[in-house]
Amino acid sequence: MQDAEFKQLRTQVFEMYGRGAYEEALALIEEKWEAFPDFESDLFFWRACLAGRLGDGAGAIDALRQAAERGHWYHERMLRDPDLDLIRSSEELAELQRLFQERYEREQAEARPRREVWEPHGSPQGLLVALHGAGGSILTEGHYWRSAVDLGWRVAALQSSQVMGPGRYHWQDADKATEELRQHLAAIGEALLTVLAGFSMGAGVAIRAVLSGTVPARGFLAVAPSIRMEQMTPLIAAAPRDLRGYIVVGTEDGWSYGPAMQLAAALRGAGLECSVEKVEGLDHDYPADFAASLERGLAFLQK
Repeated sequence: MQDAEFKQLRTQVFEMYGRGAYEEALALIEEKWEAFPDFESDLFFWRACLAGRLGDGAGAIDALRQAAERGHWYHERMLRDPDLDLIRSSEELAELQRLFQERYEREQAEARPRREVWEPHGSPQGLLVALHGAGGSILTEGHYWRSAVDLGWRVAALQSSQVMGPGRYHWQDADKATEELRQHLAAIGEALLTVLAGFSMGAGVAIRAVLSGTVPARGFLAVAPSIRMEQMTPLIAAAPRDLRGYIVVGTEDGWSYGPAMQLAAALRGAGLECSVEKVEGLDHDYPADFAASLERGLAFLQK
């Protein structure tokens, strides 16, 4: 699958970036370019960022210009990346930003919520509803959750209508995210056992929906959740005592590890069952053997 192979490339590129091997990362991108037509916009952006790190302003602008010529665009938040500071005040970047903003507004106006539902053989164990992370989609993350079909679960992968980039979506507007979640579940139909799940920002949406009772569910399965404890605390205090949570988080995840551990402690302190699977050495990502984590999490949530 192109998406799974692309994840491997991303891991390699980010590892090289982390140790300052920018030229090596660029060379790898060029070598693998033709293999990933569905991820061309990511490759152009990485090329621009790496050029910026190498002090090559012309190369950074050229990468973004080529992306524009190919019909791609980038959200203004992406263009705030410090790797592009070298070209921050350039007229060329300002011109591209205007073009990208026009394309964003056009795509956002046309965007609609999407879902894919995969059915198991026989009667389902339950319904697993999965939400992608910020910048994700069904294409980039759906395959992680689809493996639950082999465990007898009905799986629904949801995609936000909030556009972050070409083929990339997020859940920034929490009210809109909750309303879309409700609409999806109404269309999918009731299940005897429902688990809300997600990665990063999507995990945060799932946790809030479960704890608030906005969506009836047995519990949540969160991977590298993006949460703020000041929002979680009042929800935990009012949540039904029979809810359960399962968290998968990497020990090297500087974004999610601390809040995830705080969330688990708060849930347990309130008398709610919560299990944390800590993955040694993992950053803000799915574990390599996520299918096994998913199986363990679903088994815990069924107890």
